[in-house]
Order: sequence, then structure tokens, then C-alpha cells
Amino acid sequence: MQEAKLAKEKMHGRLACGRPLVVRLASEKYIEEATQNSSRVGGEAVKIGIAGSNSGQMSRSAKITAIKNKLKALEEESGSSKKQKLSNISSNNSFGPPSNKR
Repeated sequence: MQEAKLAKEKMHGRLACGRPLVVRLASEKYIEEATQNSSRVGGEAVKIGIAGSNSGQMSRSAKITAIKNKLKALEEESGSSKKQKLSNISSNNSFGPPSNKR
């Protein structure tokens, strides 16, 4: 664990191809991803549980909650795009009187 922290300290912020590296421990990554997902879903906080002191894994209930929130967000996105497509189709299908031009 100390080696990982030392590597993180040495590598974090170093430039690679002109861009600074962002180095985190694996346990830090799970926490950050969960907080980003909860802010995107719209207010519902994802509860994070760490299984064991150093394992860095989300608890089963936290994973289920995160998946449910993601599904809800995807359903909302697909629902709004379907409504938009339907309105475009209905506006394109409004035919005028037939023309008798030959």
C-alpha cells in the first residue's frame, strides 16, 4: 500500500504528451465515479459502501442503486428522443391536397 501511495505522489501531475497525469488509487476511483454518476442522475445520491477496509469495492446495494439510477437516466434520454422523432415524423407526414400536374 505504501508503494502505491509513493507511486501516486511521484506520478500525479506529471506531464505526458503535454497533459498532466491524474493518478488515483483504485479505491479513490470507485468513490469519484459514484459521486459523478449521482450528480448526473439528478439529485439522487448514490450510497457508497466499501467492502472491507482496503478492498475498495462498492457494496452490492450501492452497485444496484447505481445501475438503477443509470437505467432511469437512459430511459429519460430515450423517451425524450422518441418524442422528438415522433413529432418530426408526424410533421413530415402532413400531406397537402394532391396535385394533378403531369
